[in-house]
Amino acid sequence: MTMVDVTIRLRRAIAQSDSVLFKRILKNNPSYLQNPDFSNKSNTSLHLAAQHGCLEIAEYLISLGHDASGPATTGLISWHSVTTLGPSYNTDGDTPLHLAASHSQTEVVELLCSHFPSTINHANNEGATPLHLASRAHPPPSALTSTHPVKISSKAAEDSSTVESLLAHNADVHARDSNGNGCLHYASTWGNRKAVQALIQAGADPLQRNNQGWTPQSYSMTVQAEVYYKNLVAEWEKRRAEEVIRLKERRGKGGGGLRLVSDDGDHHQGNVSDGDEARARAESMDSIASSTPGDEFHVSLRRNDTWK
Repeated sequence: MTMVDVTIRLRRAIAQSDSVLFKRILKNNPSYLQNPDFSNKSNTSLHLAAQHGCLEIAEYLISLGHDASGPATTGLISWHSVTTLGPSYNTDGDTPLHLAASHSQTEVVELLCSHFPSTINHANNEGATPLHLASRAHPPPSALTSTHPVKISSKAAEDSSTVESLLAHNADVHARDSNGNGCLHYASTWGNRKAVQALIQAGADPLQRNNQGWTPQSYSMTVQAEVYYKNLVAEWEKRRAEEVIRLKERRGKGGGGLRLVSDDGDHHQGNVSDGDEARARAESMDSIASSTPGDEFHVSLRRNDTWK
């Protein structure tokens, strides 16, 4: 009987979420701690554990020194097999956190954020951070192309817990990828309404434009999504204006200068301080996020040129 290669057995154990088997194999073969798969973008064991949501295996790997920046305090037998220090990257420039985020593995996201905070805002080869990938919910439209598409778990469409977890760990809500797309561009393109809510509530600008000058609304996945986003922006602008007026009246004429940016990018001056404007923006975002309807988007694609 032919013995299956250790590298394959370890990967199978991860895919099957069999932590007992994985630990036994690794204990007997400590030199395979990282076990990069050169046939699959050089994903390491921690990449695979993150992708499959294997929390126990991920914890075990970290305890042995996987992705550690210095010698591990436990599992020293395995530590000697570590070939690189610090976070591991696959050929797409993705860290394990990128894969956990793109597959909506919230528990593993929490673990990786706690142990490797430097990876929270790390951009991959396309400039996308974990928050960008977490903002996507549904598999991309067939017309969309990418140099390295990532399979997205259906779990991502059920809630925004992964997005909220990253935001709680100070993920940059204003981050842009190589094409200038913000997280809202991703959420809008994939029709992730709950991610849109969470991002706007965290301070993302719904009128942000990418390098081609397009706002997230321009990439709405469906007709219903476009109408929803358009109404959301209109309500956001209305509430922001109302809050600014209210704060202006409260402060009287003693406030500092205020710069408002309209939908067309023009700047307008007012008499409210920047701090008041920030508070107005925050309050309007909270109001929008809490008042939008809860229906998901399930309408056929409106057009094919959704990603520029």
